[in-house]
Amino acid sequence: MEQIEIDGQILKGLIENSYRCLLQNKKIVNDLNVFPIPDGDTGDNMCMTLEGGVNAIKDEINDNISYIAEICSNGMLNSARGNSGVILSQLFDGFSKGLSGKDKILLKDLVPVFESATNQGYLAVDKPTEGTMLTVARETTENLKNFDFENIGVSDFMNKLLLIVKTSVDETPEKLDKLKENGVVDSGGAGLYYIIEGCNKYIRGEMLDDMNFQSNSQDIDYSKFNENSTLEFGYCSEVLLQLTKNKTDIDAFDVDALKEFLNSIGDSLVIVKNGYVIKIHVHTFEPYKLLEYCGRFGEFLKIKIENMTLQHSEVNIQNNFAPKIVNKNQRKKYGVVTVASGDGIKQIFKDFGANVIIDGGQTNNPPTSDFIDAFNEVNSDVIFVLPNNSNVILSAKYAAKNFMASKIHVVETKSIGEGYAVLSMLDFSSDNEEEIIESMYNEIKNTTTCSITTATRTTTCNNISITKDNYIGLIGKDIVTSNNAKIRTLYSLIDKISLIDKDYAVLIYGKNFTQNEKTLASEYVLSKNPNLELYEIDGNQDIYDLYVVLS
Repeated sequence: MEQIEIDGQILKGLIENSYRCLLQNKKIVNDLNVFPIPDGDTGDNMCMTLEGGVNAIKDEINDNISYIAEICSNGMLNSARGNSGVILSQLFDGFSKGLSGKDKILLKDLVPVFESATNQGYLAVDKPTEGTMLTVARETTENLKNFDFENIGVSDFMNKLLLIVKTSVDETPEKLDKLKENGVVDSGGAGLYYIIEGCNKYIRGEMLDDMNFQSNSQDIDYSKFNENSTLEFGYCSEVLLQLTKNKTDIDAFDVDALKEFLNSIGDSLVIVKNGYVIKIHVHTFEPYKLLEYCGRFGEFLKIKIENMTLQHSEVNIQNNFAPKIVNKNQRKKYGVVTVASGDGIKQIFKDFGANVIIDGGQTNNPPTSDFIDAFNEVNSDVIFVLPNNSNVILSAKYAAKNFMASKIHVVETKSIGEGYAVLSMLDFSSDNEEEIIESMYNEIKNTTTCSITTATRTTTCNNISITKDNYIGLIGKDIVTSNNAKIRTLYSLIDKISLIDKDYAVLIYGKNFTQNEKTLASEYVLSKNPNLELYEIDGNQDIYDLYVVLS
């Protein structure tokens, strides 16, 4: 049977249609979240991650499949949000690596490409859990090996592939008890299904609606730089450099030496190393020096040099890759980046010494690019990152891995309470990174965070019957009580904690906590231990009506 060749432009079409299909079904993916707190943002995170790749390739006309895959992968990596987004970006990064060096491929060539994608996805997670999107990727790859590629056309192939993905997603509850208990499939796996469904529709000639998908590029008026002009701002220079063995020892390549040279010819430097490919951004008046120096170590996959005087005059042009420009003379030894929402929480974190506070948290996971911008703004030799949400940790770690200008430590705070505890005891006086980190984790270990929020679905969890829109009380991530009255939920929550051995309690009130409820809350906490040091903060946060931080 005649086999179709998949080139770069076909891959581009597949990706764009996949994005539109996922976008159309985003709410379905969001609503599959098993935990009855407002964390149903898997669809949002996967969409925004894939959108980064789509935007990166939207104007590309290259037929080379490995080139399109790599450009898309870079865009997804920079836009990855939340655990599902980071895992999706890593799956596609592995997919891209599997296509490396290929102009086009046949269907049978997809087996090692899918294997590469699956392996990369599993490497992104310290302790992979079965019954998730990783399981769907692995099982799909394993089944792909059994295809009779000599006797299958592309339409039949896509139909069969979609069925395999659907079957794997349907079986996720049998592999993860939380899914089975709530009668849902894994949301990330469902997201992968809609991505493959978009591919299937593309092959059938069913082009999905644009959904406001369009290029944001604008033409530059070159007449604004003429024979009488002076170059004021230099050149925004970006290269994608492939290290090659015939020019350098690629395993021993010194990124620090490259950084030192580039800083000597320019500023606003960002270097991202992904395997043996290095992406460089620098503002310089001497771009030829960039090309001459980097050409010693490999070959250029892409070069972009733009006159910033022209860019400066085009007020509507945006360069989302460029970092924030900072004053190098203000560089510090230590800095802190944290994630929070709510004006009151942000202010107290700032008062405690956080240098940059990224807006985000539950239902609003910041992308890796926000962390990169924050690292540049902090401008410190050593930066400690407090994600304050388990779904933000992977994005922070990926950003840390790919930021070369500072040493980054991601301290795995999983709640606002843990972030509060670490920041309230922030102390750099030892001038010893290991001691500072150890002290931070000791604070996390000794801190209990309780919270009250509203249930987003009717379900049963931990043998507790929960009704949609009722209040639920949590100790850490465990739901321990539920009630239709906020203050009764608080009383029940406090009753389940021994306060007699605690030294202090912090009550962080959300936007909808009334003054009367604040009085009742503080009085009830103190009634359990009159010797507690009690602190009250108007956090003004959404989602959570109350945080109770105990130590």
